[in-house]
Amino acid sequence: MAGNRKYLWAVVVFLAIPVILVAGGAIFAAIDPEKLAGRMNYARNFQLLQMARGAAMTAMFAAVVLAWFVACALLIRSKSRPWHWLPLSLLGPFGFAILASLRDQSPQPSDLYESFVRRLNIWLRALYEAVIFVAALNLAWEMMLVKREATIYLQSIMTGVSREQIIAEQNASSGMWAFSELSEVMYFFVLLYLLRPICVNIVGAAFGRRAPISSG
Repeated sequence: MAGNRKYLWAVVVFLAIPVILVAGGAIFAAIDPEKLAGRMNYARNFQLLQMARGAAMTAMFAAVVLAWFVACALLIRSKSRPWHWLPLSLLGPFGFAILASLRDQSPQPSDLYESFVRRLNIWLRALYEAVIFVAALNLAWEMMLVKREATIYLQSIMTGVSREQIIAEQNASSGMWAFSELSEVMYFFVLLYLLRPICVNIVGAAFGRRAPISSG
């Protein structure tokens, strides 16, 4: 599966989501109506720039939603599954976890990960997926914490502001930061599910493993 082009494209599209967010945020920040203060036709131009800002934000969110559904669709097709699985993408990261856990209907003979999951009976598979789910959530949380500390450290170096002051500013807008960090946890959670078969196959290939896949 990890060598499946559709699967690799699903990874690429998903990785593009933060790029879209950063680019959209940069465009939004660049369109600053206040820069027109004191100029002719300020009121009219202010409204036009406000509309442009709103359009930029709408386009950014639309692009993110589109990228999400495209990534889910590619994941489904990479497993040769029918389109009726696509509504699970509406459940967000947890729906994606279900899609990522589906067995590949047309596995490649060299797919070590698919070979591994096919050897598990239904109870072992359920236990395995439950353990992976909990581990992925916890690891995603830890990844967010590492990213938070790295961001604070870099911001402190670039601005000369103390770490304590940056944290105090974040606490002043705790609601916004909590939502942002929760979104990061969910992003890392999905990313871990996407990378799971890739990592297994890379490690297996490094150790020269071969695992023919049975049809069962």
